[in-house]
Amino acid sequence: MTVAGARSNGFGSFGPFDPGGTGDAPATDPARALHRLTTLPVVPLGRWPSPVSAGESAAGPVLVKRDDLSGLGRGGAKTRKIEGLLGHLRAVGHDELIAFAGNITNLAFDITPILREHRIRSTVLVVDDPPMAPSDRERHFAGIRDDIRLLGPSRVAAARAAAGAYAAGRAAGRRPLVVLPGVCHPSAILGNARGVLELAEQGPLPRAIFVSVATGNTIVGFLVGAALLAARGHPPVRVVGVQVYPGRIDLLARLLARWTTRWLGVPALRLPPLEIVTTEVGRGFGDYPDRLVDLCERVAATNGIAVDPIFGAKTWSAMEAMMARGEVEGPCMFWHCGYTPEWRDLRGAEQKAAGS
Repeated sequence: MTVAGARSNGFGSFGPFDPGGTGDAPATDPARALHRLTTLPVVPLGRWPSPVSAGESAAGPVLVKRDDLSGLGRGGAKTRKIEGLLGHLRAVGHDELIAFAGNITNLAFDITPILREHRIRSTVLVVDDPPMAPSDRERHFAGIRDDIRLLGPSRVAAARAAAGAYAAGRAAGRRPLVVLPGVCHPSAILGNARGVLELAEQGPLPRAIFVSVATGNTIVGFLVGAALLAARGHPPVRVVGVQVYPGRIDLLARLLARWTTRWLGVPALRLPPLEIVTTEVGRGFGDYPDRLVDLCERVAATNGIAVDPIFGAKTWSAMEAMMARGEVEGPCMFWHCGYTPEWRDLRGAEQKAAGS
């Protein structure tokens, strides 16, 4: 069986990241890209399709794509990423995954038991961001402590730790793969593209999708999916990312888009415009104003769904603001990417660390 990206050894033209790609597909052939996307190896983990429900916002009716009901662990869009990444790891023969996370993470809690179940070694490097007291970190990660490595706040040190883990894995005869934060790898990113294709089977498409953006991989997957739908004759879908993590996420997203379309075999695929709203970033990751706590309570009371002020409430807030100003045409969709159940405790731990 020929497997997409099967020549990967964990290091390639993107440094410690699988270059993948077919190298023989026409640069703009969406039919070829769609075929490749729908035949990539995937390990089914979630309950699909996730429902689409009608919701109410302060600015009017909205649609809600309920990936929080994916059925894996804490739920969320990351289930789609894990399905694709795990399929790639198994198909190519990688037996170790080296990944990055911060103290605010659902991914680490959900991916580590899945990797263990599939006998893939897990090396998740957790950077101390936002900062937490050592005792609070140990308590927070107690359930997966054997599968992660708690590091300090330095990203340079984290990169060195990843390089060291990679070298150690190779020396031990393993085939590790290093992925960027948020498991940024085309096989994972394209899981979100499949989510957009799924949406087209559930009824009329929304005019705009609003999604939280922390690392850029989810929005890139949505843009690829929207491009492939447009190539099949569907109406255009505007994808609006709401940035929740400080930094030049726009630059990273453009790099991820280039990498992913190349990996898919269509490096010149025309994607919808990259649109990232920065009004909700805050002073740091995990920082949020009290008004977003109130918004969480309102969304729960009105729509019966749980959002947290770290991710989902920021996106909901930006969506309402743009709708109220007439900056987006409806129907608009809030893509529910998941929920951080301990967000109150995390805020307290961050404040405790800052005061210590």
